[in-house]
Amino acid sequence: MLPTIVVLGREISLYGLMGVIGIFFGVLAAIYRRKIYHINKEDVIFSSCYAGIGLLLGAKLLFIITIIPDLIKNRDLLIANPKLLLHILFGGLVFYGGLIGAFLGFYIYSRQYKINFITLLDLIAPSIPLIHGFGRIGCFTAGCCYGIEYDGIFHVIFERSQAAPNGVALLPVQLISSGINFLGCIALFIYARKKRKSGRVIGIYLIFYSIARFMIEFFRGDVARGIFYGVSTSQWISLLLIPIGFWFYTKKFSTVEEETMN
Repeated sequence: MLPTIVVLGREISLYGLMGVIGIFFGVLAAIYRRKIYHINKEDVIFSSCYAGIGLLLGAKLLFIITIIPDLIKNRDLLIANPKLLLHILFGGLVFYGGLIGAFLGFYIYSRQYKINFITLLDLIAPSIPLIHGFGRIGCFTAGCCYGIEYDGIFHVIFERSQAAPNGVALLPVQLISSGINFLGCIALFIYARKKRKSGRVIGIYLIFYSIARFMIEFFRGDVARGIFYGVSTSQWISLLLIPIGFWFYTKKFSTVEEETMN
């Protein structure tokens, strides 16, 4: 669609810009909600920095894992053209890897600064689909994570994408995913207006998104996301995270404020 815009003579990637906007509003939302969980503003900001580092590392690592078969298959071409390998390695991110990496970042921060990890996850949970929703808009502008061929109502055709097939009518699955994430964000904000039992907010998010992601994957047209036994890497992870989400929701975590939860 529109991979870049020019601001004050400088070309800016909309993919990256959408990610920055999403993180900004996601952290802002967590700061706004922090009093419910008795967490300081500074801890929200600095733990988000830890999570941001984990997000980038995890998203990149899982992307590399998903394309290992292709790298092996085309090893001769990559050896002959090392710049192509660098372009591939720096050209993709996988959300689930970023989510796991972000959780690890929050965990490290919570252990280092003696903050309840589950409480921190409950606080940040509504912000995750908010950030992700903006991120998927970024995917749409870049043409990555594109949908299956579809010439029905609301189809899209990319003309200068380096990821999606140009000149082909496609399902705008990125925007569908973005809308689902924003709806999930609204639902979680409504549910978490008051303190819930520890683990329930993050548990609901994991259940909701894992089911939604499993279904959305059937409408993805890009093949660079790993396929095992006809199921994508993200679908396998979704199947794993659904019971983990139920575990978070039903587990009785011990916290200082447990008696005030309902």
